[in-house]
Amino acid sequence: MRNKEYFSTSKVLLLLLLSLLLISFLLISGCTPISNLLFGAPGSIEVSTYPSGAKIFLNGNDTGYITPYTITNLPKQTYEVKVVLGEISYTKTVIVYAEYTTSVYKDLLPRLNKIVVEPTFMNLEAGESQKIDSVTAYYVDSGSADITLSDCSYSSSSSHATVNSSGTVTGVSEGSATITVYYTDVEITKTDTVNVAVSPFVPPPVVTPVVYRAFCVGVGDYKNYGPPPDGDLNGPPYDVDRMIEVFNHCKFGTDEVSFSTPVSLKDLNATKEAIINGITSTFSGADDNDISYFYFSGHGNYGEGFSTSYICPTDYDGTVNFAISVNELESTLNAIPGTKVVILDSCFSGGFIGKGKEEKIIFNNNTLIEFNNDVIDVFIMNQTRDILTTSQYKVLTSAHYDQPCEEDSPHPYDGFPYGIFTAAFCNGCGYDDGVSYADSNSDTKITLDELYEHIRDFVITYFGFDQNVQVFPENSNFTTVEH
Repeated sequence: MRNKEYFSTSKVLLLLLLSLLLISFLLISGCTPISNLLFGAPGSIEVSTYPSGAKIFLNGNDTGYITPYTITNLPKQTYEVKVVLGEISYTKTVIVYAEYTTSVYKDLLPRLNKIVVEPTFMNLEAGESQKIDSVTAYYVDSGSADITLSDCSYSSSSSHATVNSSGTVTGVSEGSATITVYYTDVEITKTDTVNVAVSPFVPPPVVTPVVYRAFCVGVGDYKNYGPPPDGDLNGPPYDVDRMIEVFNHCKFGTDEVSFSTPVSLKDLNATKEAIINGITSTFSGADDNDISYFYFSGHGNYGEGFSTSYICPTDYDGTVNFAISVNELESTLNAIPGTKVVILDSCFSGGFIGKGKEEKIIFNNNTLIEFNNDVIDVFIMNQTRDILTTSQYKVLTSAHYDQPCEEDSPHPYDGFPYGIFTAAFCNGCGYDDGVSYADSNSDTKITLDELYEHIRDFVITYFGFDQNVQVFPENSNFTTVEH
């Protein structure tokens, strides 16, 4: 009985010795660690966050590690992993398996997904600049936010365009460039682009300001026009003064452009040669943008052997040699670029625009006068010779080709003699009492048509239908006077 017990004990000890020898062999040979044999193979936990740098706690204990980090040699079991970034924390329970790495990841802050830049395309001239309108950041599951341009960085793909730190793109030379916009939020950088096409610099057209000029002639004294005082007139020199005052109060357009100093020529100084030379010299600096006003008050003539209409200078002697015909006036004015405004207060002046001959007068309830167009306009005739175009001329005349004009005295506001037509013109433009009666729509702009209608009605009321005012062209919106 004792021998059996001894044998059993010896057998156990032998088996234990063999096991120890086997384990020692495995350790010496570098095979599986003893802990693996005793407790099973370990696993790992890979911990990462956005952004990185969060503290890692394992089962409530600070590991001393920060993300990203992989904790190794963990026996198989359940673990509580906690990450802390500032005041933000996140906890997750995981199971570690033998020879397996368990991952723990968490976005602790909104994570940038993309940026969108506006505009996506720019057309620039060389030397021209344009600022980027906006940069918008979009976040994963967290909406969007407008980004300040100074928080971005920029680059250009070529020398055709540059971009500065505030997002202003400048064209340098003809060609194309791609502007790249960079925005970094914590650890993530996103980009977007703006395509730029640069064209050569084209200087803007030179726009010269409109210059308004006026040449006003008034002939009251005549050297050879019948025995004195039959040939003289009283109103013309005063009419010139009234017209100049009207012109001096004009302010055209948003820039309130004034007339350059109006030029006057009166009485015995107003010879035929002086009038023609005065037109040339007064309007010598005009260009296609400018507007030139020619005003004449004095005698006019038509018929009695004359084949056309005339205005009469101070040296008029009853012959065509010392009169200024419509053709001579037209030829002189045609040499002046730009628009010409012709205002004639003289007998038979309608002949200067072909008005009056064989025309019919039709009255309606408003005493409006309609003229037919059967008479060939002298100015329009000349278009076939490329001398004059309709758009160059705006004309007001005091009567038909076969009607005299009247003057009177004293003027109700200044007490001097006056021509009825000129008095009506000035009355409509604010001369009398500061009220522009011709400005029917009260927009401070008196058009040619408004002036015509006012003067026409004024003269008819004052003098009847023996003096009919004429206009060319009809229904014109051309601004003749503006305050």
